Amino acid sequence: MKKNLALLLTAVLTAAAIAGCGSAAPTQGAPAPEAKEEAAEPAEEAKEEAAEEAPAEESTGAYVFLDEDLGVESYAIGFRKGDDELAEQVSGAVKALVANGTYAEIGEKYPDIKDYLCLDAADIDTASLPEEGSGDSSYTFKHGFDLDYPPYSYLQDDGTVGGFDVELCQAVCEYLGWGYEAVPFNWDAKDMELNAGSCDCIWSGFTKEGREDDYTWGLTYSNNTQGILVAADSGIKTLADLEGKIVGVQTATSAYDMLEDSQADLAATFSELRVYETYTIAFNDLKAGAIDAIAIDMTAGSFLIAGENK
Repeated sequence: MKKNLALLLTAVLTAAAIAGCGSAAPTQGAPAPEAKEEAAEPAEEAKEEAAEEAPAEESTGAYVFLDEDLGVESYAIGFRKGDDELAEQVSGAVKALVANGTYAEIGEKYPDIKDYLCLDAADIDTASLPEEGSGDSSYTFKHGFDLDYPPYSYLQDDGTVGGFDVELCQAVCEYLGWGYEAVPFNWDAKDMELNAGSCDCIWSGFTKEGREDDYTWGLTYSNNTQGILVAADSGIKTLADLEGKIVGVQTATSAYDMLEDSQADLAATFSELRVYETYTIAFNDLKAGAIDAIAIDMTAGSFLIAGENK
C-alpha cells in the first residue's frame, strides 16, 4: 500500500514538473512578450506620423468675408432738405478736424474703419475753415444715429454712446463750441426722426448713393464695401455658393438695398433673405447656425468678428 502510494505521489510530482516547464516555454510560432512590444512600437510610430501628416480640420468659431463683394458706397452726413447752412458749417468743422489730425486720431481707435477713411489733411484748404469756437455756444446739435451699428455708432454696455461717428460728431461740437445731444434710434425710423425735428442730421454710416436727392448732404468722410460674412467652416466660398442658403441682412441698409436692386438676381437664388432690426441680432443667428450668411458692410462685419475673437 505504501509502495503504491509512493509511486502515485511520484507520478503526480513528475506531471506537475512537466506542466511547469511547458508553461514557461513559448508556444511554437508565437512571439515572445518582448517581441510583441517591439513589434507594437513601429505601429504606434506609424500612427503618430500619419496623424501629423493628415491635414488639420478648419477650426470652428471663425468668420470670414467672401472674396467677392456686393459693391462700394460712400458714407456722408445727411441733413434735412434745405439745411444747407448747417450742413456747410458741420462739414467745415470736419475738415478742420482732418487738418489738425483729430479725424485720423479717432480713426486709430477703430482699426476696422481707419483703412476706409477717405479724407486727407494734405487735401484740405485751411484758409476756408471755420475758426475754432466760432459756433453759437447756446446751440445744442442733435446727433441722430443708429443705436446698434458698431463701430460707427452704438450704445455701450455702461449706457453711454460710442463709435467713430459719435466721437467725430462730438469733436465737431467741441470745435465749434456747441452742445452735443445724442439721439439714438432704430435705423428704419431715421427719416421719421429727422423730419420730426428730433435730430439735426443722420450721421451713422449713412450711404449717399441712391439717396442723392432725398437729403442735403454734408461731407463724405468714409468709403465702404458691402460683403458677405460666413463661418469659415461653412463651405461657402463664392457668391454662387449662396444658392439655396438663408442670408441675413439689416433692414434699411445699403446691403439690403443692393439685394433688392443691383444684386436682386443674386438674392433670388437664396432660399430666404431674412431681414433683421440690427446686425448684432443677425450675427447671433449666424453663430447659432440659424442662418448661413450675412450681407453687411466690411467695417461693421469686421468689428463683429473682432469682438468674437476677443
